[in-house]
Amino acid sequence: MAEQELWTEILKQMHGRYGAVNEVFRLTKEIADALSRDDRVAAQMLLGMRQGEIEHLSESEEKIYLLLQCVDQQERADILAFLKGEREASKEASFEEKKIGEIGNNIRRNLEKIVELDRVVSVKLAGKDSFYQK
Repeated sequence: MAEQELWTEILKQMHGRYGAVNEVFRLTKEIADALSRDDRVAAQMLLGMRQGEIEHLSESEEKIYLLLQCVDQQERADILAFLKGEREASKEASFEEKKIGEIGNNIRRNLEKIVELDRVVSVKLAGKDSFYQK
């Protein structure tokens, strides 16, 4: 696969990941709202919907890792740093590299928000048996 095609395909996957992360965040907020209203039925339904989005995230991550099989170890490490929002692209970088870095950073920030909100949800649902209490 040509390098430009690789970056373009990774960018497509990152757009999908970003949408799924935003949906997980939205659903997690709705779960928290349902629990604040003591509506456990709605919370359970939303948890199922959120699980579907989390599965989309896993699938897109697998697709990206498959794409990265065609590059050497150093380039893979560089691309992963962009994907994880750990590194920004240089001014000379291609449009795709810059966007992937930007999206990776946005995803990382949203995942941090999701974890914070999920901690609250988990404690409300499971109490002392919460994953976060261990």
